[in-house]
Amino acid sequence: MIRIATRAFALLGMPPDPASQQVVLQVLSESRQRPNSSNENELIRRILVDYLDVPAASLPILATALEHLLIVKTGGEPETIGLAAASDLQGLIDRLAKDRPERGDPARAASFVRFVLDTYGVKGLTAFAQGFEPGRTVAEVCRATLNKSVAMLELQWAESLSREQSAKGVWPFMRWTAAQLRPFRLFCTLLAIGIFIQTVYAMLMPLWLNQLFDEGITPQNAEVIWRTLAYLIGGFLVTAMAGLAIDFSVSALGPKALNSVRQRGFDKLLALSSRSLSRFQSGDIVSIFTNDIFVVENAVVRAIPGIVSKGFLMLGSLITAMALDWRMALATISLLVIAFWAPRIVGRYAIKASYARKIEDGKIVGFIKETVQLLPVIRTLDIERHRRATFDDRSQTIYDASYRQYLLGELTGRVTVFAISAAQLGIIGLGAVLSLNGTVSGGVVVAYIGLLLAIGGAAGGIAAFLPVVIQAIGSWQRIESLLEHPADVPATVNGAPLDKPLSRLALRDVSFSYTGERLNLNEVSFETAVPRRIALVGPSGSGKSTIINLLSRNYDAINGSIMLNDTDIREVDNQKLRSLMAVVSQDTTLFEESIAYNIRIGRLDATDAEVEQAARAAEIHDFIAGLPNDYDTNVGEGGKLLSGGQRQRIVIARAFLRNPQILLLDEATSALDAEAEAAINETLTRISADRMLFSVTHRLSSCRDMDWICVFKDGKMVETGTHDQLLERGGVYAGMWEKQSEIAIGNAGREVAISIEGLRKIPLFAGVSEQELHRIHGLLRVEEVPADTVLTEEGATTGRFYIIARGSVDSNVARRDGTSVEMEILDVGDFFGEFALLEGIPHPTTCRTRLPCLLLSLSRHDLSQVADLGRSSLEQSSLEKEIAATLDRRLDAKLEKLLGRAA
Repeated sequence: MIRIATRAFALLGMPPDPASQQVVLQVLSESRQRPNSSNENELIRRILVDYLDVPAASLPILATALEHLLIVKTGGEPETIGLAAASDLQGLIDRLAKDRPERGDPARAASFVRFVLDTYGVKGLTAFAQGFEPGRTVAEVCRATLNKSVAMLELQWAESLSREQSAKGVWPFMRWTAAQLRPFRLFCTLLAIGIFIQTVYAMLMPLWLNQLFDEGITPQNAEVIWRTLAYLIGGFLVTAMAGLAIDFSVSALGPKALNSVRQRGFDKLLALSSRSLSRFQSGDIVSIFTNDIFVVENAVVRAIPGIVSKGFLMLGSLITAMALDWRMALATISLLVIAFWAPRIVGRYAIKASYARKIEDGKIVGFIKETVQLLPVIRTLDIERHRRATFDDRSQTIYDASYRQYLLGELTGRVTVFAISAAQLGIIGLGAVLSLNGTVSGGVVVAYIGLLLAIGGAAGGIAAFLPVVIQAIGSWQRIESLLEHPADVPATVNGAPLDKPLSRLALRDVSFSYTGERLNLNEVSFETAVPRRIALVGPSGSGKSTIINLLSRNYDAINGSIMLNDTDIREVDNQKLRSLMAVVSQDTTLFEESIAYNIRIGRLDATDAEVEQAARAAEIHDFIAGLPNDYDTNVGEGGKLLSGGQRQRIVIARAFLRNPQILLLDEATSALDAEAEAAINETLTRISADRMLFSVTHRLSSCRDMDWICVFKDGKMVETGTHDQLLERGGVYAGMWEKQSEIAIGNAGREVAISIEGLRKIPLFAGVSEQELHRIHGLLRVEEVPADTVLTEEGATTGRFYIIARGSVDSNVARRDGTSVEMEILDVGDFFGEFALLEGIPHPTTCRTRLPCLLLSLSRHDLSQVADLGRSSLEQSSLEKEIAATLDRRLDAKLEKLLGRAA
């Protein structure tokens, strides 16, 4: 009890209190008056009340959680629960308060309290517990104490759970395998008959040997000898046929069962929401469907039938042993129990090592997949050696994991064989002693040696199969991590048909969060007639694309509702809802099929004429017709045989084929060059004239012709209106427009320029004279850069100063643990890399293009034609001093921000 009290204080972040011993003694002295209660639970309740002032309303969940963490899960280890269990916090608290817990509620309570402690600390947990004032709901407590809605808190709780499962043993895997084989009764029956025949033969053969020796060979009885030999030969032939039946059945059972698992896994993959998919690495999913299922199939075909048949053989041999001599049989059973118990510790470590190896397999598959996808970028950046070094590190990691897996797996089998061999020697010695004493006959000893050989052979076979099974258990756990994941794709069962023509669309107090840490949308509301063209604009990360995700039901709002006419979008029949909409995003990845297929999947029952009509509307028909196989041309993996603009037009043709009432564009042209962007924008303007259009864009020049503009910032809709109205207000939109309007892109992106006034608005050049500003303007160079290109690297002292004319750039800083934290996202009109203009000053962040970019750049050498910042302050001109001072101030500001974000 004192130890529990000490651990409770440690878990709650409090120093041990000597007076707690008195609490323990008091609890123990009162235990006689509470015969049906737990002393440990009562002790934990006393600590919570006396030291944290926990009220009665929150005491049940905290006491249950701490009891589970401190006693059931010794040492306060995090509890593994399913993602679906991280929900219904109100129901959990109500059940525990009424002392009517359901199965798994203590583990759920422990997991929740552990999450609150890890995320909000003891102060947060104490505030949450003390917030349960009379009449307050859990939702009100969460909002008042943790500044989170209960939905966000549950989401954050779920996101904190590890997807990795605790290690499972051989028997759960065997039970799972039996459940997969059960539907195939014919083959299972054939397998059982074969194993039964082999087992019966193994049981009878020692008895026949005993008869052959004692009743045939010793008295020289030929009739017994020939009859017994006939039994042995006949049994051998029947057993051989049974072996063929076993081979035939397992060869069919394994592929059938695992094909069923593969189909269920794919169905589950389709049933996962975008949120759930983000919890899986793509390499893990690929590895599950390829390597993991193959490993389990190999175990089902080869190892498990062998273990089962060998196990029955041993059981049958032990029954025969009892018939021969009960004393030797008891000795055999005792020694075999010890022999199979001995390797269990090694086996437990072997299973953990196998699972760890599978995790590393998934990581290296993902790394290789990423390398293949980004190979052009790797070559452009000349980082082949860096990637090779990273691969070598990961190869070493997987080598270490493989070495441990195979070593422990083989040791498990080796220890088993050694223990069985030792048991055999002991039993043979016992038989020899009993024979010398005249207790058993020589025939019994001979028969028993045959039995021991059979038992030893069976045990050796099991030991040989154990490494295969152990390897399969690691793969099975990863398969189960997918199969057991709750199917949570937003769905509507028997939804409303929405028969009326769509006339209104509204968002009412819509809030949403991806991870629960912050609101990506915060109580957004607006209503519009249909059709109407609406632009969604704002800084990166402000919530624009989230609106598209909610409208298309990739996600559902955690609060509020989206209404079509008078019907919540979550109540609309899914098939009807999806027929209303088409989405065109910046991701132009295509299926590795023909062009016709990639268009037709917009509406699978479309005719060839309708596919061609959609291609004409997207202005891609002439290009397709010029190909050798026209619409039957295969686009290659992901559509890599086509240009970005061509892929985008095929996606637009697919959307047009659906003839949607609502067209959702999410940065539909951001991944294209300026020439393709201009052409596709013209096409989109034409085809969206009579449809409801939502367009997420960074390029405000496309907003002038929109019917309405919604401006977002930090998850809130801060402004709405037409282009002219928003400019008159002088708010966020006007500031963005002013920044972008100073940059002109002409001649399909081949001409890019920033105005003199726009250049002056950059703090670096604010005090530069008109003449010198014109000279700097003339030194700017135009650069077109693909996505995912590193432009400045943290710690490097080389590079250029950049102004973004088109595209978007990420600015990140590295942490000590190797991860990175995003400092900011830079858009059109922003600038970066200014420290490259100073000699020897390292860049504080790494800047990488998120999208294809058009940039205006300036090098230190270029600037030296106007201002030499490398000279001493005494030698510098007033212009040089002003630029240097501005750079110093910006460096101080960036370092202060960097320290705050990286902490």
